[in-house]
Amino acid sequence: MAGDRWDRALDENSPGVRRINYAFVDQYSPEYAAMEADAAQRGSAERERKAKRRDVPGSRKPPPDPTGLRSRRADELEFPLDATRTDTMRLFIGGLEIHRTGLLFSLIAREDGSAVPSFIGERVNLTHRIRPPHRHRIYLGVVLPDGQVVTNTKSTPALAPEDDDLDTPWLYGGTSYSTKCETGASYFLSPLPSSTGRLTVTIAYPE
Repeated sequence: MAGDRWDRALDENSPGVRRINYAFVDQYSPEYAAMEADAAQRGSAERERKAKRRDVPGSRKPPPDPTGLRSRRADELEFPLDATRTDTMRLFIGGLEIHRTGLLFSLIAREDGSAVPSFIGERVNLTHRIRPPHRHRIYLGVVLPDGQVVTNTKSTPALAPEDDDLDTPWLYGGTSYSTKCETGASYFLSPLPSSTGRLTVTIAYPE
């Protein structure tokens, strides 16, 4: 074991490495029990630390002023939907802004003009949170030029990179809105991806 992880490449003859016999009849060996208790304590402390985290650094959120704005796209990009879908909505990316610290955009769901029984926001959840009455959310994945995938399943501050980690890509889940025929949610990808490659945005709904 290395910490609380099994390391197959670990040399059992290396200095400081001990073999622990996991076989037992009625109870754990004292060494194994102590190791389990230590791992549980460290895991509990880490969960508590993350649960108390309520915010992230400013560089991980949309800038409050436009001084770092580099460019903006006024048009919207529509996602091609599966032809077998029976719902009446269309999905877009809009509000695309390139800032010095990251990329701001919105996911938008809009009725296609057909008659609908209710507000669209009551039928589709574009935010990163699972919230009543929805039992699900949209899945949003951004494939970066280097192949890394960033998703909105980790958009809460508790799951964000550490404050001093400025390099790990992460999606901040921002504001949302809803009208009868349209609903949307904003996201901020930081740090700003390389301009020499392609970004691929993929969605799935329900999640």
